[in-house]
Amino acid sequence: MTQTLLSVFPAPKDLLALTPEDLGGVILEIAPGVIQNGMFNTEGLLAQLYQPFAQSYPQGTNHAVTLALAEALSWLVTQGLIIHAPRQPAIWYVITRRGQTLKTRADVEVYRKSRILPEEFLQPALAAKIMPLFQRGDHDVAVFQAFKEIEVSVRRTSNFKGANYANDLVGVKLMRSAFNPEGGPLTDTSLVGGERQAEMELFSGAMGHAKNPPGHQDVNLQPQEAARLIIFASYLLSIIEKRAPAS
Repeated sequence: MTQTLLSVFPAPKDLLALTPEDLGGVILEIAPGVIQNGMFNTEGLLAQLYQPFAQSYPQGTNHAVTLALAEALSWLVTQGLIIHAPRQPAIWYVITRRGQTLKTRADVEVYRKSRILPEEFLQPALAAKIMPLFQRGDHDVAVFQAFKEIEVSVRRTSNFKGANYANDLVGVKLMRSAFNPEGGPLTDTSLVGGERQAEMELFSGAMGHAKNPPGHQDVNLQPQEAARLIIFASYLLSIIEKRAPAS
C-alpha cells in the first residue's frame, strides 16, 4: 500500500512535531505517490491531508501544516535533493539525481549525517574506515579511529626511514620522538627551530587531546565536534604523507 502523509501522520501534531529535516525525509519517501508527469507540488501534498469527504486534518491546522511543508521542501532544495521544475510558471518540484538515490527517510537520515562530515575532506583510506562509524552515530569511536590512523601512519612512515619503532611506542611519546626538532625521522629540517618545535607539540597535543580521552572513557562527542576533530586528523595525516619517502 502506498504511503501518504496522512497514513504516516494520522494527527497534525505528529507532523508539526518534526524538524524540517525529518519531515523532508518523509516527503521524499512518499513523493512517488504525488508525482504527476515527473513533478509534484505543495498542493498535492496538502491534498493527502485535507479531503472533503474522507478522514482528514481539521481545517484550522492548514496554515501551520502548510508552513511546515514549505520549510521541509526548502530544506530539500538546499540539500540538492529536489529542485524547482525548469520551465514551469508555478512552483513544482522534481527530485534530483541525488534525491533519487534516497528511497526512504532512513536513507535521508544517513545522508544528513554524512553531510556533517563531508567525505571529500578526508583521505580515501581514512574515509573508508571513519564514515561508516560516523554515520551510525559512533562519534567517539570514529574520532579515536581517526587519530589511531595518525599513530599508525607516523610509526609506519618513521620505520620506512629507519626508525625501528616498536608497536608499543604509542601516543604522545611516539609523536615527540618522530617529530623531535633535533632529528626526528618525520621532522622537516627546512623549518626553523621554533616551527619544528611547534609541529612536535601539534602532533603530541593532538594525541593527548583527541585520541586518549575517547580511548579511555565515554566522551559523548556531538556530531559537529567529532566532525571537526576528524577533519583535523585528516590535515595531520596530509602532513605525514608529505614526509613519506618517494615511491
